[in-house]
Amino acid sequence: MKQKIARLFLAQGIERVGVCALKDLPQLMECRAKSRMPAQAQSVIVCLLPYYPGEYPERNVARYALCDDYHPAALGLLERVCADLGQAFPGHAFVPFVDNSPIPEVQAAALAGLGRKGRHGMLIASTYGCHVFIGSVVTDLALEPDQPVTEGCGSCRACLDACPSGALSEQGFVKERCRSFLTQKRGELEPWQEEEIRRGGLIWGCDVCLDACPCKGRVLSPLEEMRKNPLPILTRENLDQALAVKAYAYRGEKVLLRNLKLIEQGK
Repeated sequence: MKQKIARLFLAQGIERVGVCALKDLPQLMECRAKSRMPAQAQSVIVCLLPYYPGEYPERNVARYALCDDYHPAALGLLERVCADLGQAFPGHAFVPFVDNSPIPEVQAAALAGLGRKGRHGMLIASTYGCHVFIGSVVTDLALEPDQPVTEGCGSCRACLDACPSGALSEQGFVKERCRSFLTQKRGELEPWQEEEIRRGGLIWGCDVCLDACPCKGRVLSPLEEMRKNPLPILTRENLDQALAVKAYAYRGEKVLLRNLKLIEQGK
């Protein structure tokens, strides 16, 4: 059964697929999408969507946001997989989730044998390293779980030592200090927050901990949907174009223009 499922994912170009039992997840996350969970859900089919688009040495947005918004692209892939699954297993439910999901994605991926959780909180997968989005399909099929990945990062502390703002430490992750979080924050910023954005040089996101990871996995994504229309430099002139297709569009023009101004001040 699982081999048949894997073939249906592969038909959409998705190579890495695993299964975990819903009951083995610590708890579901509260979000609006939780209402879409199928009744009598038993299994989570987890897949990796590599996004590394190639190197762009001159850029002012994080690597994951260079190309067009992955949310509709990834959801489209999974919806097509779910349609095929519905035909292959009639009478069973298959519901796709990407990002806006009640499934704790990194934990689910580790339980499904697809990688380990790094000290930076992101999944580290073989071949593709940290450069993966995670998708899931929740089903009422009772599937045999894959062998979970339980090892951690050992003595490696590369991401902790590299984090420029002190968001990562042995004590854990402080979201409010993360540069990526600060570039997404609405409203007024404190002076130290503005300075972090200036020093970071990115209008959106931060790649420092990913770049520091020795398992970063810079392998070009095999999914064309994840490499579509890269825009490495966001400017006032191309902002309207970006707001139509990029993942950061949801934060709106005001936040992006604020960050752009801060970056210009730091030059």
